Amino acid sequence: MNAPLTLDEAYEDLSPMIGEVTPEHVETFLRDGVVKIPDFVKPELCEEVIRHFMAWTGIAWREWPSDPADQQAFIAAIEKAASRPRANFAIRQEDPWMFNFVTQRKFGEAAAKLLKVPSVRIISETLQAKHPEASGKGRTFVWHQDFPSLPIDRAEAVQFWCALIDVTPEMGPMIHLKGSHRSMPGGMMAECGEDAHALYPEIFEQYKPTKVEGVARGTAVFHHGLTWHFSGPNRTDKIRWAMSSYRISARSRYTGQANYNTDGLGLKPREVLDHPNFPIVYP
Repeated sequence: MNAPLTLDEAYEDLSPMIGEVTPEHVETFLRDGVVKIPDFVKPELCEEVIRHFMAWTGIAWREWPSDPADQQAFIAAIEKAASRPRANFAIRQEDPWMFNFVTQRKFGEAAAKLLKVPSVRIISETLQAKHPEASGKGRTFVWHQDFPSLPIDRAEAVQFWCALIDVTPEMGPMIHLKGSHRSMPGGMMAECGEDAHALYPEIFEQYKPTKVEGVARGTAVFHHGLTWHFSGPNRTDKIRWAMSSYRISARSRYTGQANYNTDGLGLKPREVLDHPNFPIVYP
């Protein structure tokens, strides 16, 4: 693997193609633990992100093919991508253009505003390509929080999820429990196969889910690391191309917990994540 990139290496400002977080967005986020911002990333930038993810993964399809031979190639490409050490995580560590994209100052500024913290690091980005259910490689995500799986000691974290295509309700968009960022950390549900409804029924009594609805291309969905969320299967023939990326308070400290983004980098528990892979992206 190449040496880690730094923010000083050929940084290109993409801010004209990235939207703004307004005081109204911040108010919604603080109340609900989630906010949706349409037209946050311009369509041409979304398309470029897809091209880089395709080149990185070898998944060069937009939909489930009808030809049996192409179907086998589709499945083989997905399995090959999933078998890599970091699977669908951390493209920025290998792709300079994606490093530049995810470290954009406007993304960092958005996170700082929503979290109300003075400085922000990037910790992750993930390909969220949800494959058609017909391929046998589709996924659903059970109700969970992200914070219990993050290797940081404080819940000053926000996920930026971006629809890279128009996502219909049949493609399995996320739904969230509004206000549930005020609840306690509930554990690593997705990794451990636990049922949040069975363990914490009171959460679903206290907090109400957002509607299952389409998400237009370029829409950003920001949710707090403690906000409970879920997504169902993709029941269409198209790949649901999307990506997510986490930003954390720069004062967060590393816990040593296993994580695709931080494993093997020599980070020391109880110290801040001072490593080129996790640059401060705001201010």
